[in-house]
Amino acid sequence: MPIPSGAREGAVALSERYAGVVLDIDGVLVRGAEPIPGSAGAVERLIAAGVGIAFATNNAARTPEQVAAALRAAGVPATAEFVVTSAMAAAGMLTPGTRCLIIGMEGLRQALDRRGCVEIRAPGDAEAVVVGLDTDLRWDDLRRATLALAAGARFLGTNGDVTFPGPDGLWPGNGAVLAALTAATGRSPELAGKPHAPLLLAAADRLPPPEGGQRLLMVGDRHETDIVGAAALGWDTALVLSGVATAEDERVWTPPPTYVAPTLAALLRRLTQDSRV
Repeated sequence: MPIPSGAREGAVALSERYAGVVLDIDGVLVRGAEPIPGSAGAVERLIAAGVGIAFATNNAARTPEQVAAALRAAGVPATAEFVVTSAMAAAGMLTPGTRCLIIGMEGLRQALDRRGCVEIRAPGDAEAVVVGLDTDLRWDDLRRATLALAAGARFLGTNGDVTFPGPDGLWPGNGAVLAALTAATGRSPELAGKPHAPLLLAAADRLPPPEGGQRLLMVGDRHETDIVGAAALGWDTALVLSGVATAEDERVWTPPPTYVAPTLAALLRRLTQDSRV
C-alpha cells in the first residue's frame, strides 16, 4: 500500500530508536481470525522503514507456517521465519536427542521434531515431559505424564495461560493442564512462553542486533505476559487496548508500559510524531 512521505520520514527516524519490534498476535494484529483495523498497514510501514519485525505467540498448537498463513489471510505481511511460538521456545530449552513424552498438538510436535528430540510413550523412558495445549487431551495422557514426572523426568510447559478466549467464553488453557500435573506430582514446570524469557529471547534472535543506542520494543495486549516479560529483559514496552487490557486496568500496571495506545496503528502514529521532534 502507498506510504505517505511524512509517515515514511517518521518511521525512518523510528528505526534509529528501535532495531526491532516484537509483536504479539491475538489482540494486537487480529482478534481471532478478524484483522484489527490499521494493524496490517502499521506492520507494512515498519517493514518499509527497515525496522525488524518478529511475531511472538504463546499459542503452541499451530506451526509457524500456519501462524504466518493466518496472518497473511488477515492482510499482515508475515513469513514463517519471523514467527516464534512457545512450542519453539520450549523445544529450544532441550538438547537434540532428548527423549520426550509429549502432551500437545501439531505445533509442539513439529517444534520438538525439528529440534531433534525423540517422542516416546513409555513413561519410564522419558527424559522430559513437555506439555502444550491439547484439545483432545485424555486421562491416559495425564497418567503417563504423572508417572514420568514421578520418575524424575524434566517438566516443561510451553506456557502457563490458565484460560484462553473461546467463542462462548473462557476455555481451559495449558496452565490448567500444568496445574493438574503439579497437583498430582508436587512439581512445578519450567515455562517457555511469555512472560518468561525463552520465547522473547527467541524472537529477539530474529531481529537485527541493536546498535548505537537502539533498543527493542515489545507490543502486546496483556500486561501480565507481554509487558512484564519484556520489561524484565530491559526492553521498551507498548500496551495496546485492542485486546485484553483496558484503560480501567491502569492502576495495576506494574511495571508501567513505556507506551499505551488504543491500537498498533495509533501507537505507530504516536511514535512517528515523536520521532520528528
